[in-house]
Order: sequence, then structure tokens, then C-alpha cells
Amino acid sequence: MAAAVGLAVAAISPAAAADLGTQCCADLDARIAELEATTARKGNRKVSLSITGYIAQEITFWDDGVERNAYIHGMGPTQASNIRFLGQAKIAPGWNAGYLMRIQDLTGNAFAGGAGAIDQNNAGRNDNLNIQMSLWYLQSDSLGKLSVGRQAHAAKSAAMFTDLSGTQVIDNYTFLAGFPQFRLRDANGALSNLTWGQLGFCYTQGVPLGGDCNGIVMNGVRYDTPTFGGFSFSASWGDDDFWEVAGRYAGEMAGFKMAFGIGYTEMRDEVTTGAVAVLTSKQSDFFQTGGYVQHIGTGLFVHGAYGREFNNDTILANGHTQLDSEQWYVKAGIRRNWTGLGATVLYGTYGAYLDQLGPAALAAGATSSTLERFGGGIAQELDAAATTVYLKYQRYEADVDGIAEDFKAADFISVGALVNF
Repeated sequence: MAAAVGLAVAAISPAAAADLGTQCCADLDARIAELEATTARKGNRKVSLSITGYIAQEITFWDDGVERNAYIHGMGPTQASNIRFLGQAKIAPGWNAGYLMRIQDLTGNAFAGGAGAIDQNNAGRNDNLNIQMSLWYLQSDSLGKLSVGRQAHAAKSAAMFTDLSGTQVIDNYTFLAGFPQFRLRDANGALSNLTWGQLGFCYTQGVPLGGDCNGIVMNGVRYDTPTFGGFSFSASWGDDDFWEVAGRYAGEMAGFKMAFGIGYTEMRDEVTTGAVAVLTSKQSDFFQTGGYVQHIGTGLFVHGAYGREFNNDTILANGHTQLDSEQWYVKAGIRRNWTGLGATVLYGTYGAYLDQLGPAALAAGATSSTLERFGGGIAQELDAAATTVYLKYQRYEADVDGIAEDFKAADFISVGALVNF
């Protein structure tokens, strides 16, 4: 036996042995280079680092009743293309510390107002990169999580984030990815000074969000309980001065996938009002609730959200009084993997925004309003590429009391893609 092994070894020429060694090392070197190219460099070996995010852009063809055009744009703040840096280190069994920094790309920001806003007269806007979140946290498996810094607060998007259909980012009940700075056309086709965002204005944060009046991140302290049987609870406080509480549930029961959220915000921070000046101290509160139910077997789903803002008769600098307002939204459809590529989502939407009159609308004489939004779309997930491609349609219609004119509807058809990494 030993002789046979010796003969086999001897049969391998020195050149052949050298070739095997070279091939082995070359493969190993290539693998090491590949790993180095895909590994994030860290400042130390104690804190892990992961980098995630997504890129989302779309092309929108619009018709305001007189003019037609097409714009390329992003998804607006908080929903925009972003990159997230998440670090975490283990302190002791069951205890972790970490940080999160999220940088968003506000190229093509269709949400922002002021000079250079995207509307019928301006196709592009570039607000560059923005550090949306920057926070540190301490977390215990049994006691919960404490976060400090610029972050999403306890009730942020408690209703909207219950949408598990796969279309929450690309189509929801806010104006983040919509066109709040587009001006309405009157019955004669002339451009009004009134924008769609002035009929979907949230005083809690002083911006035309439409739905989700507590949708922008701010500095503060947040606490989240551990999850018990699918339930979790949160509370947060921010300087000068606001606080929030929220509860959430996610789970499956009797063949249904479900998610529910509820939140309440008390806002006194006048800084969040932006250009909305007040004569008295600010007092805006926001209640929201929402849910999602999907039949697992068929893929049929429904998502709903409701919000009500209490403005407590705060007087604006222009002498007008903020109104209390409310908003309704429903999305229903089916989510099924028919192609083998990933889930296909077919859906329809309806939203109503009642008395969400902004300062400019009040100054123009508006006393009440109803903004309705109809739409729907199709989204195709491509699992192999972590990508969703989609086509969606939205129609805005407005009825405004106190202004002696009627307004034309506006239609928006968008095609786009969201690529996760």
C-alpha cells in the first residue's frame, strides 16, 4: 500500500505540482479580493457595520386640464432614495448598543415648496444629500430600546406603515411622492395661486403632507418596549416641545396576515411650522390609526388609514384661524406570485382630505374644502434583483367653499422602479 502511494506521488511531475499550487493560490487570492471589495471598512473590531438602502426614481406624465408634460423626480423626503449605516455592539448577554445614520438623496424633490418648487413652470429641483437621521441607542431584550438623536418618533407613520402590500413607499396617502406645489386650474383654465398642497396642509409639522401629519423626523428621545405576542408600544419627547405615544401589532391569525397601528401627537414646537407664523403659542395635536389585513391563501388585501388634526383655534399671523381637519384613505387589491419572478400587486386607492386648508388657502377666503384622490396601479417584484417596477395612476379633484371659482381635476401617471441594496 505504501509503495503504491509512493509511486502515485512520484508520478506527479514537479511542473504539475507547481501548476496545482499556482491555481490554488490564484483562486484563493481572487476570493480574498472579492471579499475585500464587498466588505465595509470599520473603525474598530467591536462595533459591527451594515450598509443598506434603496434607490427610487420615477417618470410622471401629468395633465392639469390645460397643460400636459412629463417630469423625472424622486420620492420626496423620508421616502427618497437613501443609504443607511447601522452599527451595533454587544455589551453583555441581552444588551446591545448601536447607532443609525440615514442619508437621503433629495434630487428631484417634488415635495418641497418655496423658490424653485416643482410645478407647471419648473420641471426640476435638486436639494442634494440630506442627513435625515442620526441617533444612538441602547437596547435590552427584556427592557426595550432607548434612542437619542434625530429620528423617527414614537407615532411617526403609525397608520401608514401598516401597509404590508409591498407598495407603501411607491404609493401612499401622503404628498411626499406627489405634487403638492402644483397650482390648480380654474374653470377657465387659468392658473390659480392655490396649490394642491394648500388643500392637504398639516399644521402639526407645518407642511402639506396630506396624510400622515406626523411624517417628518425630528430630534428627540424615544423608548420602545419589547414585542409581546406581536404587540409593542412606544413613547417619545422632543425639545421645544412635543410628545407622542403609539401602539402597534403585527402577526398572523386564522390564515390572515395583519398589522395595526395607533398614535397620538401633541405638538407645541413652533420651529416645525416653517414659514407658518403664529400670533399665539402653537397648539396642534394629531390622532392616527390604520390597519392591514391580507388573506394569505388568496393574496387579497385591504389597508386603511385615518387621521384627525386638532388645531385648538391657533391664530395665524395673517389673522386666520387654523381649522381642525381629518383624512381618510383606503387601498385594496391582490398580492400573488403568478410569474415566478416575485409577487405581482394589483391595487386601487381612494383618499379624502377634509378641511386641510393651509395659510394661503385661508388667506384667499377658503372656509372649508374636500380634496379627493383616486388611483391605482400595478407593481411587479423581481426577487432575484431585489427590485420593484411599477405603474400607478392618481387623480386629484377639489371642492373649495368660500372661493368663487371651480377647479379642474389633475391626472398623474407614473412609471418607476425601486432597487433595494
